[in-house]
Amino acid sequence: MLSRYRKASRRLFMFDYDGTLTPIVGDPEAAIPSDKVTRNLKTLSSDPRNAVWIISGRDQAFLDEWMGSISELGLSAEHGSFMRNPSSSNWMNLTESMDMENWQSAVIKVFSQYSERTQGSFIERKKIAITWHYRRADPEYGAFQAQQCQKELEATVCRDFEVEVMPGKANLEVRPRFVNKGEIAKRLIGEYGSGKGKEPDFVLCLGDDFTDEDMFRSLRASSLQEENIFACTVGASSKQTIATWHLLEPSDVISAIALLNGSTDAGNAGAVSVVDAEISDTRT
Repeated sequence: MLSRYRKASRRLFMFDYDGTLTPIVGDPEAAIPSDKVTRNLKTLSSDPRNAVWIISGRDQAFLDEWMGSISELGLSAEHGSFMRNPSSSNWMNLTESMDMENWQSAVIKVFSQYSERTQGSFIERKKIAITWHYRRADPEYGAFQAQQCQKELEATVCRDFEVEVMPGKANLEVRPRFVNKGEIAKRLIGEYGSGKGKEPDFVLCLGDDFTDEDMFRSLRASSLQEENIFACTVGASSKQTIATWHLLEPSDVISAIALLNGSTDAGNAGAVSVVDAEISDTRT
């Protein structure tokens, strides 16, 4: 990876936030980036050869507050519903032509029922997506209720509206079907243009959960040369993924970014093995 990075001149980075750049925590609002995270993202995005994007399920306000100070970063909120280009403070709404009120009301009604019967759970209403969190609930009971809730939503709301249910890390999110991180990845690649000398010659895409598989899928379906694509999942090595690279936890991600930045104090063995590709089983 490191040798390809050094040779490349049109580099594209797409990073998930929760579980990738920061650990999953009990209170979503407490998942704020460390100084090491922001410092390394600032360094990476300051290189004019690099286009660095945070593609998150978080809303605009959260990303503006914690990532907005890095003007070189591109931001995408609510799994691709909104985009904010580098060096801009304006958000583009990619779903403005869709009627939101009816399906959102139906989802809130179902989620409210499950919140009442699941102590510690709560509803997060974003501008587009609606998320039910149960990470503060009893883990076993919360997971059971989430399964029941997903079944009910798929049998009712998803049949009446063009929406889908996305299970995440101790949450369920309902969003329009055409909104996903894969569409953002496709859009970003397309902005380079096609053909030799135009499209990215190095792409690093990092994510930890089901929603990030859409990005990996878009990369696999693209016309980019396979040897220039580094789709990397974060988390247990046993989990099912179409990513071809693996890092264990967010600290490995930040160490890997630091290594690409040329930092001499970046690392741990896991990050070094992936960036330098010294250990054969880091690729599956």
